[in-house]
Amino acid sequence: MKIGVVGTGIMGSNLAKCLSSKGISVGVYSRRYENALEIASEVGGKAYENARKLVEDSDAVVIFVTDDKAVLDVINNIVSGGKLDKGLVLNASTVTPTTSIVAMNILRSAGLNYLESPVYGSGDEARECKLFSMVGGDKDIFEKNKKFIEVYSQKVMYVGEVPKAMALKLALNHIGLAIPGILAEVFALLTAWDVDLQIFREASKNLWFGQVVERYWRRVFEETPPRFKTWMAGKDYWCIASALKEKRIPSTIAEALSTLYMMASTTEYRDKDYPQIAKYFIELAKKAKTEGK
Repeated sequence: MKIGVVGTGIMGSNLAKCLSSKGISVGVYSRRYENALEIASEVGGKAYENARKLVEDSDAVVIFVTDDKAVLDVINNIVSGGKLDKGLVLNASTVTPTTSIVAMNILRSAGLNYLESPVYGSGDEARECKLFSMVGGDKDIFEKNKKFIEVYSQKVMYVGEVPKAMALKLALNHIGLAIPGILAEVFALLTAWDVDLQIFREASKNLWFGQVVERYWRRVFEETPPRFKTWMAGKDYWCIASALKEKRIPSTIAEALSTLYMMASTTEYRDKDYPQIAKYFIELAKKAKTEGK
């Protein structure tokens, strides 16, 4: 079995390590060839300068890139040489449902099979082959190729036709990413009114959401490696808002949270773990108090 990985960020690089640990031959493509060389050398794989060649040489290719444009750039690179005899592309990137549909149609016209397979989990889960994969696409294609996704997943859920899996991933992200956003304003409120944050922490332990506060406390106040970067949270909320607006549904909350994350992304918090936006808002509250004196 040979699996190609497109993207060398937190997810792509760790997925390559997962596959290599299972004895799978790994090919790596990145828009920055030097990044592909670095990861390929770490896992004993082959670096590619061309995504199409990676597809030609692989049983399946998994795309882990940042956004809609990056996904479509890769897809267009793959089909640029015309039709292919065979190939399977698994899009694990979080993008808008519409982009997933466009990617599927482009690849189908080039003779390739497509499954959207967004995941839950971060670098640790990718490296340990313990991702939760949600899959959308033709069910026959899914059943024939499920084994590829099971290699790096501890759970695989078939959701239905494209883009149902992508919509599900955005819905789940809306909840998961909202909590640190709420905590950011909560901590700013407490700081502005001189309430010790530890008192809030102790009080919350008596309530149902106390476990939620505890889950994020360390990630807010300690410098830990990013599981998901602040700017990427803002990007995901842009996807959520776009998906809602396309169906003529108000996207007030998603747009507000996107703005919140993007505000922090203009600072040194851009590439930090996304719950650390709470520290950014605490700093804003302290600054406002100082300027108000």
